[in-house]
Amino acid sequence: MLGKYLKFLKTGQDAGTESRASDSESDLSVVPDSPKSFSSRSVSCREDVPGQDQSSVAGEKWQLFLGRQPILDASGQFIGYELKLQDRNFLSDVGDNESLRQVQDELLVVSVIDLDFQKALGSRLVFIQVSPGMLDNPIIESLPKQKVVVGIRLTEASNDLLLQRCSELVALGIPLALEDFECRPEYVPFLAICSWVKLNTARYDALALSQQISAILGAGKPRLIAQNVESDDAFEAYRALAFDFFQGAYFSRLRPDAPQRLDNDRMRVMEMLNLVMNHAELSVLEDKVKRDPGLSFKLLSYINSPANGLQQTIRSIGHGLTLLGYDQLYRWLTLLLFTSGTMDARSRTLFKNALVRARFTETLGQSRFEPAERGGLFIVGIFSLLDAMLNVPMAQVVSRLNLPDPVVEALQHRTGIYAPYLKLAIACENFDQDAIARYAAACELAAEEVNVTHVKALIWGEEVDG
Repeated sequence: MLGKYLKFLKTGQDAGTESRASDSESDLSVVPDSPKSFSSRSVSCREDVPGQDQSSVAGEKWQLFLGRQPILDASGQFIGYELKLQDRNFLSDVGDNESLRQVQDELLVVSVIDLDFQKALGSRLVFIQVSPGMLDNPIIESLPKQKVVVGIRLTEASNDLLLQRCSELVALGIPLALEDFECRPEYVPFLAICSWVKLNTARYDALALSQQISAILGAGKPRLIAQNVESDDAFEAYRALAFDFFQGAYFSRLRPDAPQRLDNDRMRVMEMLNLVMNHAELSVLEDKVKRDPGLSFKLLSYINSPANGLQQTIRSIGHGLTLLGYDQLYRWLTLLLFTSGTMDARSRTLFKNALVRARFTETLGQSRFEPAERGGLFIVGIFSLLDAMLNVPMAQVVSRLNLPDPVVEALQHRTGIYAPYLKLAIACENFDQDAIARYAAACELAAEEVNVTHVKALIWGEEVDG
């Protein structure tokens, strides 16, 4: 199974170099346009914003950061991402200026079109939210059909013209979602044509939420998404209320009522990780691997994978360990720590998120750390969800692993040299624009660099774990 992660292991050795080179070469197949797709190109689609310099709107005054959040089904299976590209200062400044709001909407829509997410996401979906006025913009019709769900929030100004436009878009193959929905008689016609309804669970108590669901399902058959699901107890309660899908950080939390997943296989992998971290003699590593038939098989299967391109088959554990070297062996073992045993849908979602975090943090910090410190970025990113994967408090996890002090500080206390990069990655997952801007500034990163790296990490994570 781990053979398919070869690209992860190889490119991770120099993520920053690969990323910089890919801006003009190999990654253009993944990200068709240059990083400017988040700034000048997107804004150039509009020339009718009165009294505004377009490049100033998106590039100079406002730092528009991309946020993402997974959407899961009841089994924990990842079905897609919601993407947001916004800035609170921007929204505060534009007020009721619909034209300027559409500038921000276009940045998001054009970026999704340019980045061509469907190549990486397969059957999974991208959810975006735009203002109702954006639906009249012809560019909305260029979104990948049946791949991008366009969300709108209905207001008192919603009318028959908006309903007609929604019907036209649905007929063109663009599914719609009703955001932060509250069922009212005047909104019922929209339920007949919109495939998705999102309910902000923070707005309702249990009785009011149940009443909303009953009214919605009585008027149509949309799929229901519960937003702001922050705990397992909340997830279980909302699932009992007939929600189909769930959005929030609940899947990355510890589960007090569930058993730990620190089994013997993972304990052996942790022991190997500690030996590799201490650069134990290869003869010692070879002896440990040979004593574990399952680990021996997985290691030889990985090394002999056709993707490695080796000229000869490696049959000796010692020879294979020599070829891998300590760094690549450590990376392979971190993946094995996540993927040992049976992985349910929730575990796969955690692993995918960990992959994206690792790629994101490592790439952003690659040129900002000395070579001896760069490896810590990867470890911090991928181990940051290990507590949720094993259902063990982080303090217990790090106590079993011989990790460098700066890595422990970031994982356990969110302090030290790596912490701002990890906090930035987490803020991007939580749509926390203030925190994104704060940690990006702490890392001396512009919005453009953060956004492009974020998208590449997302697409790359899908390719690795697709």
